[in-house]
Amino acid sequence: MKKNQLPRILYLLLPFLTIACTQKMTTTATKPQTGQQVIETMYRHWENKWYPNFAFDQRAIFYKDDQVSREEIWQEIYSYPANLHIRFDGFETGNGVVYNQDTVYTFKEGKQVNKQYSIHPLVLLSFDVYFYDPTTTISKAQELNFDLSQFTEATWQGRDAYVVGTTDPNDQSRNQFWVDKENLYVVRVLTNSKGVARDVEMNNYQEIEGNMVATEIVFKNNGQLFLREEYFNISFPEKVDPSWFDPAQFTTANWKQ
Repeated sequence: MKKNQLPRILYLLLPFLTIACTQKMTTTATKPQTGQQVIETMYRHWENKWYPNFAFDQRAIFYKDDQVSREEIWQEIYSYPANLHIRFDGFETGNGVVYNQDTVYTFKEGKQVNKQYSIHPLVLLSFDVYFYDPTTTISKAQELNFDLSQFTEATWQGRDAYVVGTTDPNDQSRNQFWVDKENLYVVRVLTNSKGVARDVEMNNYQEIEGNMVATEIVFKNNGQLFLREEYFNISFPEKVDPSWFDPAQFTTANWKQ
């Protein structure tokens, strides 16, 4: 190569080198460093792509001392924002709960037996997070005692994950949620309340009708398997009836008709 050709070649390569360096800097700059940034990244990644309505049946398998103690079939429907209706073992039993705007109503044999303020952490972090302005999700997550300043990374079921709420992924005493680093959906939520350490796994994500769905949810209380949920008859209604989430209309609500 002639000496006078080298400056010309470097000059021609300069734009490509600049682009490569810029892309690397951008990737580094946008990598989340706090819980707040993880929530913002989740929102940006799935904005206008996540499903606002979600209906399914589930097989609820309860365990005691690592043995199956009973099984039930539940019907559930979610609709953004913060609406969830669950019927326990069929509509005819009159048993279930309605989450409506961070208030949960409990019904037994068709009669309301309890009402209390409650932010559902799984609904917030698995669904609402993709619709709320991130500032709203951040506020609600902090109310649930997730310390968003505590952040680390770990491996979960062979995949890289962001861990929000602790700097030690082996410390399960702190409220925390784990987010798949590539797909940016929640795969694990740990909470501690009233002496119960609950560890919830969102497993077996599948693409159904173009939507990513965790089709198995595993609940552990104080390290012991308590409940496993298996989802089936999954659908994504274009429209929902607001009355399905109205506690006053619990007895007549039925989205399966």
